[in-house]
Amino acid sequence: MRNVVLICLDTVRKDFFDSFSSRLQERADIVYDQCRTASTWSAPSHASMFTGTLPHEHGVHAYHRDFSGIGRDDTFLAELPDHRALGVSANVWAGSSFGFDGFFDEFSNISPDRRFPEGIDVARFGQSCEKTGLGKQLEFLRRALEHDKPVQSLLNGAAVQVDNTLATAPVPKPMDDGAKTLIGQANRLVGASDEPFFLFTNFMDAHGPLRHILGYDGSLHDAPNSWSSERLDWSRIVAEGDETEMTRYRDLYGAAIDYLDRKVCSFIDEVRAATDEETTFVVTSDHGDNLAFEADGGLWGHTESSLNEALTHVPLVVVNAPGEGTDVVDGYVSHLRLGDLLVGLARGERPDVTGARIPVERIGHSGKQHKLAEQARDTNRMLRAVYDGDRKFVWADDGSRESYRLDADRPCWQAETDEPFDAESLDDSFFETPVADYAERARSAEDELGVDGATADRLRELGYL
Repeated sequence: MRNVVLICLDTVRKDFFDSFSSRLQERADIVYDQCRTASTWSAPSHASMFTGTLPHEHGVHAYHRDFSGIGRDDTFLAELPDHRALGVSANVWAGSSFGFDGFFDEFSNISPDRRFPEGIDVARFGQSCEKTGLGKQLEFLRRALEHDKPVQSLLNGAAVQVDNTLATAPVPKPMDDGAKTLIGQANRLVGASDEPFFLFTNFMDAHGPLRHILGYDGSLHDAPNSWSSERLDWSRIVAEGDETEMTRYRDLYGAAIDYLDRKVCSFIDEVRAATDEETTFVVTSDHGDNLAFEADGGLWGHTESSLNEALTHVPLVVVNAPGEGTDVVDGYVSHLRLGDLLVGLARGERPDVTGARIPVERIGHSGKQHKLAEQARDTNRMLRAVYDGDRKFVWADDGSRESYRLDADRPCWQAETDEPFDAESLDDSFFETPVADYAERARSAEDELGVDGATADRLRELGYL
């Protein structure tokens, strides 16, 4: 049995991946050009990747954001009983705060507040410590020195202090958004693990907020070192069509993907050198991002309910695949079949995971959960779609319907048409519960987002709260 590593480049859309990840593409033995996600934001998308089911089936969506109701036996890992399951994630949704760690034998959360996972979580210390000023600093020093890992704890504190001090300085941000830390921790888990193993990683470096980071290729953007997307009013920028600011963000997004391309290729080399058995790497994304291009319908980000190609069309490549030769697969592949692909690769196979027609589903706005009822109706709909050839048919719980023309040679592109379709028939064929019925059930069963202060702060930084 092969080791298998699933690398999720969070928020990376297919067209930008094609433009900024030449190294991974050169190494790929299998390229799936028409991969689509099963949903369009992190929580439901990760649940679908692991269970092979849609959000209305596994139950993780805007109104219920927790994985604890899903067992390991409900995932493809049940078909890899001899593989040790390892996970390292910089995505707070795909982390222990929401029960995602329950799928794994060993799991590490990575965040800017805890670059050394074995040390103190600085954000959680800040939430629990009632002291201020010098007293707070001395208390942190005391706790760090008393911690099982004092050096790592002190380094965590120093890293946060450096980030805060240089947040508005006209210099590149010295530390990336988790890639280096994640790779280091993943290598440690691999080095200590028996084989075969399955390793999941989620890199958040292409997710906003964005700014220039030491290590980015400065020739790919012209954003000043002091520029940060975090301090800007994106609703106003998009509404006014401010191309200067939007271009800066798009270019930094490309620079982040280029940076990940370099880091992930090095990571692949490190894992292969450290393992005795063959290791296969699968690179994809949980969803893309709307960047207010014409084909994006003027939308920005991925919190609003949307099934745009900018969100659904993602990369999927396999490095060091079993077998001979290089394959470029142009048929549709859904993340609902990702588990079948991973299990097949682990067994030394190249399974056919294409489908003539594939579904995708979005249930609600991914912003502040306690304010979902206040969201504009068109941003908080339940949406479903089916891909069929060069068409995408979309319908919603409010009865609206949209059809789009696609072009296999233009990733993340769509153009609306007036082509009619039978939404009820598609709803019945691909989904277990009618769209309107499930939307009402989800809203009426909404639970509270119960997270600690440190997790809430991280979600706020990422734009979810």
